[in-house]
Amino acid sequence: MAKLRGFFRKEDLAAIISAIEHAETRTSGEIRVRVERKGGNDPLKKAMIAFEKLGMKKTSLRNGILFYVSLQDRKFAILGDNMINAKVPKGFWDIVKNAVVEKFREKQFAIGLVGGINLAGEKLAEYFPLEKDDKNELPNAISFEDEDVKK
Repeated sequence: MAKLRGFFRKEDLAAIISAIEHAETRTSGEIRVRVERKGGNDPLKKAMIAFEKLGMKKTSLRNGILFYVSLQDRKFAILGDNMINAKVPKGFWDIVKNAVVEKFREKQFAIGLVGGINLAGEKLAEYFPLEKDDKNELPNAISFEDEDVKK
């Protein structure tokens, strides 16, 4: 079975990580991308499980955002933590999701994720600007299900 990381070209992975890093230079928020093989019928539920697993509920300001991608069943979800959800305008996540999915339909997966990360980063910067003593609480990396460390 092919590795999930192999779905993306090296330059695509670099572009996604660069978008996360760039967004986080302007905000105290945390952005992660999770790629799994199968998301089942409810990708938002799987995103919630991944959100917890990746420690995103443990950020000090509760302002993390997860981009969840399920490759085999072609599902996508975006999930924001409590504090960011309390501040973004109604319908914001739908705007981000639609922008990402539009590029996914064109098979431009990295471009879709980069665009979504940029949109989310703008809102994070608006509501949670970078603070002098900001610490990067989560890795600026893509999390792949098949690379999880088994305990």
